Amino acid sequence: MHINGSMLRSAVPAAVGAALAMSAAQVALAQGAGVVEEVTVTGSRIRQTDGMITPVPVTALSREELATFEPGGTVAEQLDVLPQFYRNQTAQRGSEGPSAGGGNVISGDGGGSYLNMRSLGTNRTLVLLDGQRMMPADKRGSVNVDTFPMALVRSVEVVTGGASAAYGADALGGVTNFIINREFEGLEIDLGTGRTAFGDGDRWNFSVAGGKRFGERLNVIGSIEARQIDQIWRNPEELDEDWHRGWGWVINPEWYPGAPAGIPQRLTLPWVASSRSSPMGIIRAKNGSADTDPLIPFAFNEHVFLEDGSGARPINKGDVYSDPLTPGSTFTLSGGTEAEIHNRAFDAGPQGAEVIGRSLFAALQYRLTDNLSVFAQILDSRTESNYVQMRGDYYLAGGQHANVFRDNAFLPEEIGLAMDAAGIESFQLHKAGSFLGNLDPGAFAENNSAFDTYSWSIGLDATLPGGWDLRATWQSGKSEKHTSVYDEIRMDRLFLGMDAVRHPDTGAIVCRVQLYNPTEEQLRESIAHLGLESTRGGPLLSPIGLDNTIRDCVPYNIMGAGNMSREAWEYVHTPVWGESWVKQDFAEVVASGEVADGWGAGPLSLAAGVTWREQSFGDGLYPEDIDALGPPQNAPEIGIQGISPRWFASQATLWQWGLLPNISGDYDVLEWFWELNVPVWRAERTAQRIDTSFAYRSSDYSRISRIESWKIGIDFQLFEDLRLRATQSRDAREATFAERFDASVCGLPVTDPEFNNALFQVVGICGGNPNLRPELADTTVVGLVYQPSQVEGLSISVDWWDVKIKDAVGTLGTQRIVDECYAGVTFLCDQIVRDPVTRTISTIYNNYLNVDQSRVTGIDFEVTYLTEPDFIASARETLALRVLGGYIAERSDTPLGGRSRDVAGSLSTPDLTAVAVARYSIGDFGIQLQQRYVDETIRNIDWVEGVDVDDNTVSSATYTDLRLSYNGTMASTAYRIALDVTNLLDRAPPIVANNSFTGGAQLSDTMFDTFGRRYMLSVNFSF
Repeated sequence: MHINGSMLRSAVPAAVGAALAMSAAQVALAQGAGVVEEVTVTGSRIRQTDGMITPVPVTALSREELATFEPGGTVAEQLDVLPQFYRNQTAQRGSEGPSAGGGNVISGDGGGSYLNMRSLGTNRTLVLLDGQRMMPADKRGSVNVDTFPMALVRSVEVVTGGASAAYGADALGGVTNFIINREFEGLEIDLGTGRTAFGDGDRWNFSVAGGKRFGERLNVIGSIEARQIDQIWRNPEELDEDWHRGWGWVINPEWYPGAPAGIPQRLTLPWVASSRSSPMGIIRAKNGSADTDPLIPFAFNEHVFLEDGSGARPINKGDVYSDPLTPGSTFTLSGGTEAEIHNRAFDAGPQGAEVIGRSLFAALQYRLTDNLSVFAQILDSRTESNYVQMRGDYYLAGGQHANVFRDNAFLPEEIGLAMDAAGIESFQLHKAGSFLGNLDPGAFAENNSAFDTYSWSIGLDATLPGGWDLRATWQSGKSEKHTSVYDEIRMDRLFLGMDAVRHPDTGAIVCRVQLYNPTEEQLRESIAHLGLESTRGGPLLSPIGLDNTIRDCVPYNIMGAGNMSREAWEYVHTPVWGESWVKQDFAEVVASGEVADGWGAGPLSLAAGVTWREQSFGDGLYPEDIDALGPPQNAPEIGIQGISPRWFASQATLWQWGLLPNISGDYDVLEWFWELNVPVWRAERTAQRIDTSFAYRSSDYSRISRIESWKIGIDFQLFEDLRLRATQSRDAREATFAERFDASVCGLPVTDPEFNNALFQVVGICGGNPNLRPELADTTVVGLVYQPSQVEGLSISVDWWDVKIKDAVGTLGTQRIVDECYAGVTFLCDQIVRDPVTRTISTIYNNYLNVDQSRVTGIDFEVTYLTEPDFIASARETLALRVLGGYIAERSDTPLGGRSRDVAGSLSTPDLTAVAVARYSIGDFGIQLQQRYVDETIRNIDWVEGVDVDDNTVSSATYTDLRLSYNGTMASTAYRIALDVTNLLDRAPPIVANNSFTGGAQLSDTMFDTFGRRYMLSVNFSF
């Protein structure tokens, strides 16, 4: 799948470098001065000379410049400001953390920071550390960039064209290369501290970087770094009103199927709550578990329990109500008592995980002779992403409801008498949400994701006869990922504890199962007829846990809110953790030099090499004895009852969230490659010239496949001020271990066209597919670089790019599988499991597929300008301006036989993003203003405003950042003090209305600044 390689450096004058990768203005923007005498060129392995300029577009930033994008944040957050990146996943606001409302920490990829170029996904972004591929963080194939030694990184360079031929697989979206300053000498100390204006999110960082040359032969560099960011959790009731108004959708009372134009189906409203569940529980008597099943006549149907569980009242339907039994229902209401309760019971404000990082890096180079040197390096790092769930995180509604039986010890007498009158033995309790401070299931659970990354490498550099260079490298590394929830909900214990009855002899309240006290043999026999298998092989041994689950059962009152004792809470929660690892070894030999003088236009330059790489991985869920059981099953004959159908039919374990398949595997790949630069024509008396470049790679994967990739480029200096460039490449990516073999829970609410788009909560299984074909991408990049000689210091670049991916690997998502099946894509209907009686969906298998084609196309533009103004006479001044922007015209996926779905302009992929930076320095003082822009988007790409919803837009956002700095000296020590104010004007993100199965909940989308104004004070000392 991958190949590891080292970058060859290039000495390029500043004028050439400006047109190539990093202009003098760009460096001055970060450093407040000058000229660039040497730059590193990413995008080619060939040693560049003055007469050769790569046609690949490169955006380069110094470490100092990058740090100003998100002061005190992680590098993934800083890079996310650039238009080439879309919603980088970070340790603070990852896909499973609190910013996503909690989630499946165990089987997810939270806890790390991963780059996402071109909105193509983290697994299509190739990440290099000093030109070498790093081992992935886990089975998903993405690199956790939080592990990199940023204290020694000199610059970060972003290649926005395909580069698989030069560097190997995964470069479909582009390449991000972190370049280490291996010539560093001296000692540098960085200190920083900050917090948000809200008074939370305290953070600090510390780093020491050093380097020393011993004589003429030995050079040593090293760094130590530490970082911590506290968890951010804001009580919605303490925020501005818009932040906790529960924006969502309710079916328009005037709408009906076939309604005339001008009557939108959904109304966007505040104070939206669920009409099917409540934190206290809504009573419904039904024979079935589907939302559309009719109710059995019962006096307390559609009643909500009082908070203490002592009685019930009719549900308050508020101002606008969507009846759960009405086809097309959103299962929501707006306004009234239920909305007020919903507002108290769910988190709707900004949230961010605690981030902890520690790293150690050391490298040395020893020159044995003038033509031969050896080198070695070691990297050891640990990153953590942790958060505490402040409220209960459980869902007992729809097909996952609770059940209350007539003999429940906590049942109010008037409700019991009404059950007798109705002739029913039980009713369903639909419940979700938790009040702050209550001991409800899931509250105060500690979630942890930790990565330990270790790698070492050795190698040699040699100068061969004829001016050729040779580099040989051996690298070995391992990433270990530990994910855990210290207090995960056990669904077997949750249902056993809520089925509380009085002991017939003592009158004490006990769990029903304790009246039967079945043996292990009885437990095994109770489910033998079901023929169920354990997740670890063999027949399922028990319908519930065998870890003293019956003996230790603590009854509790499921009715009302917060009516759980500390003993019951401790019984229901047990620890669960996952252990994952990826190991990688590789060897590479690369030679580069000049082949011939060419045709009078300049020398032919060649780089060629061979790489071998072996990669292995493993995944496992613990403790093993609990993982071997599940899902929980009903066995009424021995006192186990009331477990609702979706839990025992679609779950895989006893835990609410905890599916992590026990899988392992390995592969190796042997590759050979070459890259050739050919100058075609050069005018003798002018700057005009034409240069071309070619690259090819053959990758032979053990037991998988053989892949070829290539690239052709042309560079045309039309005249002194204008250069044209273009590349065409075939890039490739093999499926990751996760895409081939994984399995995890990924259930979400879906609307079902078969029930007039009624909303249902279903369980999804995201699974791997061992028969996936490799992805092949055809990438075209055409652009220009304009540097007018009349305006010194000005550089403008514009590049159009187009990436078409054949046999793209991905999951369509549960909703799209349903929609495409209904639209006639019959093979997707096989992924849907429906109840044979009610026809409602119970499970959707959202497997990885070759979805036929993905495409992304757009334009990048960059403007830099550096000048020395004369605002103040006799003052030393520098003014630097830089604008980086990106426009995406299309980002589409097309399944086999299905419809193309273009999400460009949607919330996930805004059409236009840009950042503009202006820095002015006078003497030792500097001021920098930064403006970030995110264009207006469509909330739901599948909806038509005025038809499906009344308002389908999300407003644009603009944020202003300020930096004040001072550079000084004290004795022989240089220092810099900087104060950064991010989101200076404290702009709130736009409200993004959203419906979940618990009601309205506006999103805190990561495309926007969700934490408000924050301050960072930093000090740098250079010795």
